[in-house]
Amino acid sequence: MGVRIVLLIGPMKTGTEALTSRLLSEPLPPTLIVPAGEAWPQTRDDVAKHPELELLGTRRGAPFERRVESIVADARQRNEPDVTILFVAEALSVARYPDYIVKRLGELADSLDVVMFARHQSPALHSFVAHRIQSWASPGHIRPDHALVMRGTRKRFHYDTFVQRWSGDGHRLIVIPYFEDDRKTDGLMTRFSQQTKIRIPDPQSSNTTNSSLGKRQLERLGEFKSKWAWTRKVPVIRDVARLGFFALRKRIQAEKPGLRWQPSATEKRQIVDFYRDSNARFKKLLGSAARRPEWKRWFSEIE
Repeated sequence: MGVRIVLLIGPMKTGTEALTSRLLSEPLPPTLIVPAGEAWPQTRDDVAKHPELELLGTRRGAPFERRVESIVADARQRNEPDVTILFVAEALSVARYPDYIVKRLGELADSLDVVMFARHQSPALHSFVAHRIQSWASPGHIRPDHALVMRGTRKRFHYDTFVQRWSGDGHRLIVIPYFEDDRKTDGLMTRFSQQTKIRIPDPQSSNTTNSSLGKRQLERLGEFKSKWAWTRKVPVIRDVARLGFFALRKRIQAEKPGLRWQPSATEKRQIVDFYRDSNARFKKLLGSAARRPEWKRWFSEIE
């Protein structure tokens, strides 16, 4: 029996939720396991793409390690010559010390692939801030503001750092470019499937996720968070305000998207300049892969 683990480390806002939704839109074949559901030892309900694997190697990570061991044991008991286990753990992109995670997963499986998506930083950062505005748990994000975008540059989307941390012996690191037209062309899913040999179900309107809101719609959500910020220190009223925010968000998400929040030419240039050295190091780390057509396009589009 051959068991392969594919570990998708994100980062956030690069298509991980769309991928998870597509994979789980149909019954999984016996040759593929995408761990999800209540079996994970954590309270949050989006464990399909947020299993807290960053805890592996710590005292708090012991229950997760036992769960991973159980998943691998299940894979080995299946009547299949090869089984792939896909962990979608986008929070791992910012894990500072992934050595134990890679080592342990590599010990449990017969082979390990670590996969990372790379999206241009300008749209990725704007998408990240928009996501935070839509979250009640992020009280500091209340408006689509370029200052918030630049604040996020401190630790996000430095792809050279991700590659350096996750490279090493005993596993394969696969870096896949993400383009802004991938939603229309299905390009990201195609490239992921080609690189990992995991079949992706055809797209369906029912599993479209993370539809972008317009700038004014984001502002309405932020205005609500700002107006009711005082309730966060009052337990009973806080819960009412939180439910009110979710109800408003649901109504807004059902509306037709308005005009998108886009960076100005000056703002985009500021982001490109900030990441220039990081992207140069990233290109060098890709080695010969940087000469492939998709990577030539990726780097040309940020100039």
